[in-house]
Amino acid sequence: MNSKLILRILSLFLAVTITGKAQSASGATQLTPVDISYTISFVSDKYGSAILGRVQTILKKTEKGYTVESATETEGLAAILMGENIQENCEFELHNNRVVSQHYAGGQVQPGDYTVTYSWPDRKINFANGESLDMPQGYILDSCNLPFAAALMRIEDLITEKIYVVDGDKMRVRGYSLKSIEKENLISKIGNIDTIRVILERELTPDRTLSFWFSPEHSYAPVKIEQQRKNRTTTLTVDSIN
Repeated sequence: MNSKLILRILSLFLAVTITGKAQSASGATQLTPVDISYTISFVSDKYGSAILGRVQTILKKTEKGYTVESATETEGLAAILMGENIQENCEFELHNNRVVSQHYAGGQVQPGDYTVTYSWPDRKINFANGESLDMPQGYILDSCNLPFAAALMRIEDLITEKIYVVDGDKMRVRGYSLKSIEKENLISKIGNIDTIRVILERELTPDRTLSFWFSPEHSYAPVKIEQQRKNRTTTLTVDSIN
């Protein structure tokens, strides 16, 4: 059985068992403002395991759309290598339940080390140094709005559409596609949470994945996020949510 047929069967199964209707992969039909705090943990074949710090992510509703503000406080070796404070923010609108990116920025102390704007009429991704990239054909997102966009994506879109994530710091775009969707019970500091886990795999390097655990109990907020590579895994796990 080929992979496309397997994913098509998976989509039909999930539409009944998870969402009850083929609206989105997680079941979310809208975005609810939320304030989430995470602990960042790290596991490496070479360096072992460590706690790298804390992240606070706030999703706010605005007159035109939404903003996300994310602040990272590192500790230990991570603070030495990455700096003590890293901030990131983005603005986006929702059109037909799809995120349309408007602005993205990040950096240490103030989110001005890198900025990204999006020119949709001519499909350009613009960086602060004047360079730009052509938008590939697919869903254009950034690391700031990706978790919330993924919560809204319909199963059939995840199967058929490539996701492209803008890296403002390195001025590049990385492609991802759906690997799997499954139910999972997450043990966390706020208790046991029934979640829907969506796993995306990196284009050309499928051993690199991004995973999101969405909580129906908390309006499908991402209560865990994990980036996995061949020899290391970085995980954000919820500490509190409001």
